[in-house]
Amino acid sequence: MYQKMYTTLFNAITDALNMMEDRDYSAAKLRLMSAQRETEEIYISADEKPPLEIRP
Repeated sequence: MYQKMYTTLFNAITDALNMMEDRDYSAAKLRLMSAQRETEEIYISADEKPPLEIRP
């Protein structure tokens, strides 16, 4: 889960930096916001799984 979250954010930051170099600030902002939502969904979805039952 955390590796997928990291990759999602890292790629979005790379994309946004390239967009900013092209002075497309609104697209960069949208890209980062989209990655933020996607990463949050990855985290929430992982949390919805039932916990493992630990037996002695």
